[in-house]
Parts: sequence; C-alpha cells; structure tokens
Amino acid sequence: MNRWVCLRCYTSNEDSAAACAKCGLLRGSMAPAETASASPIAPPRSSPWGGLLRRFGWVAVVGVFAIGGAIFAAQRDDSGAITQGGSLPISDLRVGDCFDPQDIDAQEADEVNAKRCDEGHQFEMISIGNMPDGGYPSDADFEGYVADVCLPAFDDYIGLPYESSRLDIYWYVPVEEGWNQGDHEVQCAVYDPLDSQLIGSLRDAVR
Repeated sequence: MNRWVCLRCYTSNEDSAAACAKCGLLRGSMAPAETASASPIAPPRSSPWGGLLRRFGWVAVVGVFAIGGAIFAAQRDDSGAITQGGSLPISDLRVGDCFDPQDIDAQEADEVNAKRCDEGHQFEMISIGNMPDGGYPSDADFEGYVADVCLPAFDDYIGLPYESSRLDIYWYVPVEEGWNQGDHEVQCAVYDPLDSQLIGSLRDAVR
C-alpha cells in the first residue's frame, strides 16, 4: 500500500490521489514559501498512516546469504550496532537500525540496505512486536496495532508525541503465507517526509 505525504499540511494520501485530500495541494508540488516557512513542525494529525509494506522470505533468506551473498551482508559489532552497511533480511532488523528499502515502490520485500546511522539513510527502526494468534489480519487490523503499539513507541523514541512531530511511520507486516507459518511480527520505522537522506539517529530528536 503506497501513500504520499502532502508537503503543505503533511496529510498522508492514497497513491492514486492527484491532490491532497485535506488541503488540495497537487501531488509533488511544494508548499508556498509563506506556508512552508511558518513552522517546521507538522500540524496535529489523527492517524499514523505513513505506509505499509508486506514482508516475505522470512525463512529462505538465510540460504541466500550462505551461498554467496555474505560479502554484501551488513555487519554488526558485539553490541549489535551495524558497523558495515549491506543487505539485511527485514526480519533481522532491530530497534535502532538505520536502513533504506531496496525498492521504495515495492508492495512486498524481504531485504533492506542496512546502514550505519551516521551514513545517509531514510528509515530508522523504532518498534518491533508480535500480534496475537488468529486469522490473517486485515489492513485495518494492522493499522490498529500500529496505533496501539507503534505510536507510543514513537513518542518514547523521538521524545515528542506523534501528533506534534513532522516525522512519520512506515511499517512492515508478514505476507499471509508467513503469518500462517508463525510470523506475526510487525516492525515500525520512522522517517522524515521532507528529508530522504538523514544523518545520525532520530532517537530523542524531538522533532
């Protein structure tokens, strides 16, 4: 489910929308200078819908790395911090990891480009949790989990309530096959809609 964020009012819109549902700004257009400079903080928002991406390949990716991809795999130190960027299974991401999607427009993915947080990156993982057993959740179910679990984690991690922040949330959920095999993990990451090349961690960024 792809969405885009209005650069004037920060509303998250359906991918098919040509203009912002809230303020009418055309997709891809910049806000007028007087509006853009009024405040660096987004106005209060009522929903956390930055974007959803389904995660697949939750079992098989280990073999890919073992066969010949290890030279390109991300590396961690003894504390778990990423010290060398490279490919990383999405399921191996940890809170505090910085990364870029390999294809931001993909509907499903199994790997990301992990990076040190002092390198340019777009996303940072802030919350990882498991949904309860049951049938495969609907998008609304996943979104409800994000609202109940990831938003409080956002407030704690960033140091500012989501409703007052210019940052947004992107989350990974399992495909149905993975869910049926026991993968119930939901991973939430934070990003800045106005800056695709972040330098440094957003932990305690208060913005």
